[in-house]
Amino acid sequence: MSDLLSIATIVLAGIVQASLQLSLGGLVLLYHSSMGRHKRHKTRYLAKSYIWGACAISFVAVCTIAFILQQSLGGAISQEWMMVSIGALAACSLVMLLGYFRDSKGTELWLPKNFSRFIAKRAKCTDDNIEAFSLGMLSAFAELPLTAAIYFVVANCLLNVQMPLLVALLYVAIVAIPMVILKVSIKTGRNVVSAQKWRIRNKRFAKLFSCSGFIVLAMFVVAFWVA
Repeated sequence: MSDLLSIATIVLAGIVQASLQLSLGGLVLLYHSSMGRHKRHKTRYLAKSYIWGACAISFVAVCTIAFILQQSLGGAISQEWMMVSIGALAACSLVMLLGYFRDSKGTELWLPKNFSRFIAKRAKCTDDNIEAFSLGMLSAFAELPLTAAIYFVVANCLLNVQMPLLVALLYVAIVAIPMVILKVSIKTGRNVVSAQKWRIRNKRFAKLFSCSGFIVLAMFVVAFWVA
């Protein structure tokens, strides 16, 4: 496959993962709990560390999977395993449509309630950059049931490009866009409460966008990587 097709697939996968809400929701929680306890500049540093932590999981995951594929299979995965990834993407689209957001007025997600409470508790207790970085990693790790199939598709594409590390960084940069936008908007004066209200008003659109994104990614892989 050409570099252009591989990069296009990675960009699409990055957009799909960026549409997920868990890491963004964790960042909102961090802002909400931190702004009442710390000076504004410290909250900015905590938010930056959180974003780095969330991005680190994605970067390490795709690079590790690509390395394993290269060492164990000698290159890209077979079409049979690609079909498994496509099935997983289709299953994720159903999860997004039927059960991603809980039936409530807020933006509570499908996570087990004990785990949701744990993330909320850690957000309230986060006081330094290491804790914020760990919280970002935890939020990205908790999304693995939905992002694992995306990681495999991206890792497979990385084996078909000339500069895989740079392309992996491009993927991570796309994934980080919603969190960076939130950080910049709050830095320029927007209130975190208004940002959360916007998420609540648009959660149906976010759900449909993510659901459609998984379907489009699956169809794209079928059309260009399997057919």
